[in-house]
Amino acid sequence: MAAEGNEGAFSLSGGGAVADVLRYRNFLALWIGQLVSQVGDQFVIIAILVLINRLTRSTVPVGIVGLCFTAPQLLLGLVGGVFVDRWNRKMVMIVSDILRGLAVLALVMVQDSSQFYILYLVTFVMSAVGVFFAPARNAVIPNIVPERLLLAGNALIQASQVIAMILGASVAGFVVDWLGIGFAFVFDALTFFVSAVAITIMHVPHTTAARRQDDASKIWAQLKEGLAFIKRNPFLTNLMVITGEATFGFAAIFVLGVMHLGDVLGVDAKGFGILYAVEGLGVVIGGTILTRFLSRVKTNWVVAICMVSLGLSIIAFAAAPSYALVMVSMVVIGLSIVSARAALATLTQALVPDEKRGRVESAVAMVMGASTSASTGLAGLFGELIGVQAVFFAAGVITAAAGIGAGYVLSGAEDIVADGGLK
Repeated sequence: MAAEGNEGAFSLSGGGAVADVLRYRNFLALWIGQLVSQVGDQFVIIAILVLINRLTRSTVPVGIVGLCFTAPQLLLGLVGGVFVDRWNRKMVMIVSDILRGLAVLALVMVQDSSQFYILYLVTFVMSAVGVFFAPARNAVIPNIVPERLLLAGNALIQASQVIAMILGASVAGFVVDWLGIGFAFVFDALTFFVSAVAITIMHVPHTTAARRQDDASKIWAQLKEGLAFIKRNPFLTNLMVITGEATFGFAAIFVLGVMHLGDVLGVDAKGFGILYAVEGLGVVIGGTILTRFLSRVKTNWVVAICMVSLGLSIIAFAAAPSYALVMVSMVVIGLSIVSARAALATLTQALVPDEKRGRVESAVAMVMGASTSASTGLAGLFGELIGVQAVFFAAGVITAAAGIGAGYVLSGAEDIVADGGLK
């Protein structure tokens, strides 16, 4: 499976420290490029919100931007996976980064609310191109990381998103105010180009996924083949459902968290921002625990423990009578979410053959996108109907219950991998 060496026995539950995987230059290049690019993404998110606020007081443009970002993931996700399995995945990532870097530069032209169509178009294009990048990145990880470090690699990929959110969100507001919105757009473009350069220096082994570049008439057939593979493997279907449920409960905090803390504890947006940094501490702890102390725990119970912990922490977030206890709950939330997602991603990669991995990764990304969108919409709706705190309790119960179910429906994962994975 892994190209840079298969030393050590393969274990879905870890076996190596997070730091060990950074010794492999191909993964290190990918991870640094991703971290830099994701920091740039936080700059652009802040800049877009500031731009909309300056040019119009309406919240409608924010909703349209969200729709433009979500639609390509739902409409094109599965198709993107087909091409990821047909094309050279390294080139897919490089071209995707370059296209997104060029696209975000167009945002400097938006000077008036009548030009918001540029903002909507750029958002759609960047999301559509990302449909190809994300599954290509996830599919290539098993080719550049030794099998025994696959879980550690996925933990780092998951952690980079949170680290970027903390670094980017904490600095972007000051930078945008100091250097202007246009600087944020140019900066994000440069981070995409940095990522492209980092990927260029990687050596990605030639796999079966990069050989089928002809006969475009088979694209539809390959799409159906990927869907049929998922359908005939209930274990994989269960895995995708659990991934969606892990995302569903967590998203509510980001939709209603500021409102809840403001109403109950009098915490302002700055205080909520501090919680992002605290969550990052949980992410670091989670990566350490996942790879150091859970190496002897079956993967299904790793996922179950993390999701139950996540669900209970969401409930604690809602019930905490003090800001200090909220901070503790956020540490556990960060720990749980990075561990659960890393374990689920590793399990997916280990079970799916390389030639189908792109299509499956695209399906997983689509499920996560749909779950996030559904959680965002339902959290806002039910927050009005039954109250914010009740929504958190419901999300926590759903997540914890899904974790208990994961312990049973994902049992036997190691045995399936030992038998050669899903067929």
